[in-house]
Formats: sequence, structure tokens, C-alpha cells
Amino acid sequence: MRRLARPAVKQIYRASVLLSLGLVLASCSETKVSQCSKLIDIANQAVNGVKSVSENPNPDNIDSMNKIADVASTAKASMQELPLSDPQLKDYQTRFVSMYTDTNQATLNLVSAAKAKDSQAAQQAFEALKTATAQEEPLVTAVNDYCKVQPLESPAASPTGSPELSPAESASPSASPTP
Repeated sequence: MRRLARPAVKQIYRASVLLSLGLVLASCSETKVSQCSKLIDIANQAVNGVKSVSENPNPDNIDSMNKIADVASTAKASMQELPLSDPQLKDYQTRFVSMYTDTNQATLNLVSAAKAKDSQAAQQAFEALKTATAQEEPLVTAVNDYCKVQPLESPAASPTGSPELSPAESASPSASPTP
């Protein structure tokens, strides 16, 4: 009887060691909340970058458009580098990268058309820019819903401790381009 008990005790011991190791490793990995926070921080940096350019006295000039393209390019790179393990957040990450890529390219095309004084190309680039930035609001809403971010009533921190991602109203084009 004693011999039968020893292997069972060893198996239980091995299982408990593996379980403990798994729990330690799991506790070391990032939580959904921390991953959400990092994704939202990058998106908010992009929003703030575009807002700062748009608030300039002449936000429609070529230099401003180049700065918006730079913001989108930087946001794309930062978003791509973000290590996420949550499958849904990875999907949002991919969608943000795509949106920033499209925004960057459309903005650069708009700049090129403006420099060439090609109104047809400028209109096409502007439409592509509107399409790219139209992805923002539904994506922001989806991230906020998934991360359980509640809209803030004041600039104070969210009661849930989660950051808030808000769509950039000024980041979306609303007027026709003028080359």
C-alpha cells in the first residue's frame, strides 16, 4: 500500500508545482486592463498630435498636412510595436495600424496633389482621407466597450481606473481640400 501512495503523492506534488508555476507566470503577464491602457494611450497620443496641428492658425497648409502624416506614421509604428496577448485587442491593434497607414498615405497624397495643383487628385486623396478617418469613431467605441471605459464627465481620472479613448473630432476632415 505504501508504494501505491508514493507515486500518487509525487503526481500530486508535480501537478501542484506545475499549477503554481502556471499561476506565477499568469500573474506576470499583462492584464486586459493594462493592455487596454497601452493601446488607448497610443491612440490618444495620435488624437492629441492631430489636434495640436489642427489648432494652428492655418491647419490646411502643406506643412500642417505633413505633420498630420507624421503623427499617423508615428502612431502606426507605436501601435505595431505594442505587445498584446489578448486576441480582441490584437484585432483592434491591427485595425488601428490599418487606419493610421491609410491616413498617412491619404495625407501624403493630398500634399502631393496640392503641390502639383491637381484638384482632381486632391479630391481623390481627400475622399481617401475621409474614408480612413471615418474608421476612427467606430473603432474607438468598440475599444471603449471592450475595455469597459466609461465616458468622463470631467477631466479627472476615470472611476474605473481605465483611460478613456475619445474620437478626434478635429482629426476627421470636414471640408473640401484646396490645392
